[in-house]
Amino acid sequence: MRSGRARRFEIIFRPDSDEAPIPLESAVDANQATIVFHAQVQRLMREGTPGELVLVNHHDRQGSAEGNAVLRQPLR
Repeated sequence: MRSGRARRFEIIFRPDSDEAPIPLESAVDANQATIVFHAQVQRLMREGTPGELVLVNHHDRQGSAEGNAVLRQPLR
């Protein structure tokens, strides 16, 4: 059994520009990650920020972040 709780999910914003992806928040479980993801979608859309929001599952640490995307939401 592992001690502590690793952050398995990360919400990442990918701007519609040449800027690097921006990690916004992380979560321990899928339920918390989904709630945070949707809150970030609403915030970014309200602000009119173009790009894409991605929810990544880091459970498989050997896989790439691209391969572990659970949700994607274009923001335009």
